[in-house]
Amino acid sequence: MLRTGEIIEDTKELVGIPSWSDESGASEFVADLVGGEIDEVGNVFASKGSGGPEVAFVSHLDTVPPSDGLDVRVEGGRIYGRGSADMKGTLVSMAKAFLDAQPSCTLTFASFVGEETDARGVKHAVESGFQPDYAVIGEGTVGYTEKGEIDVCIAHRGRREYKVITRGRPSHASQPHYGENAIYSMMDVIKKIQEHEHPEEEIFGEKVKASSCVTQIESKGAANVVPDRCQITVDVRTTPNNKFELDLGDETQITSDVPPMVTEDEKLIQNIEESINRVTGYQPKRIIKPQTTDSGFLKEKGVETIVIGGAESKEPHSNNESVSIDILADLYEIYKHFANNFPNQN
Repeated sequence: MLRTGEIIEDTKELVGIPSWSDESGASEFVADLVGGEIDEVGNVFASKGSGGPEVAFVSHLDTVPPSDGLDVRVEGGRIYGRGSADMKGTLVSMAKAFLDAQPSCTLTFASFVGEETDARGVKHAVESGFQPDYAVIGEGTVGYTEKGEIDVCIAHRGRREYKVITRGRPSHASQPHYGENAIYSMMDVIKKIQEHEHPEEEIFGEKVKASSCVTQIESKGAANVVPDRCQITVDVRTTPNNKFELDLGDETQITSDVPPMVTEDEKLIQNIEESINRVTGYQPKRIIKPQTTDSGFLKEKGVETIVIGGAESKEPHSNNESVSIDILADLYEIYKHFANNFPNQN
């Protein structure tokens, strides 16, 4: 069944629904699209087929805020607009594949809220018992090795976010020796972060190294007062087998902790690769994504996960975000082929 026209129109409509602070409109649209139900936090679920194993198509409903309004358009074989690549176009391809698939096992469609912020959707799902045997995550894997080709992500790093506070004593800025500058104290913390030795490990023959980066710094108060408080945000990327922690002082708080992911089931990888090959004619490459996904939370609960989706590496969160229509059409066929043949595909 040819679905390309529907994929274009439904993606345009979904991209046109703002979902960076309130995902309720997107939840309702997607629930109507797949004939699904909305849970108490806004996640959408639908299921078909019976028996084991259970395979889930997993996407997310939210986006980051647009840089300059919502300009949704089709141009040059691409759909433009905030969330088109990350990941509403892929979500629609997954939804159409879910509707048209005739699986020999249980097939579940799940789309979560809060992936771009606090991961509340996937956390609520796993805490409520969502635990399929396998999950295909629709985050972007296009063009990492060859332009225009769909790669297969078999691992990614985790992400931990720290908030660190240093305190001082205020004084008039014309007499700084009477005070204690919290920003100067924070400079020692930042130096410690810069000089930290980050662990490295080998995953599927590729070296993967942890990292840390100060991404925000804040000190409130009048411009002529020695600051008595300074706060930084630190973005830490962890490797699958070494979730190291930074010791940055007494007032350090971990505000977000997204687990890493490694696909350990070779049969799952090969089945996805076979579906891509059948639809596109090329043999996909295996990659390790630098970004995190919801799959880490599923993996922690014993779900075997893999990542394949329509966004190219530079498109998510960009000012002129877009996704290829041809890629979305291929993904629809790939997801459907996989659902119809797993786990019996050779």
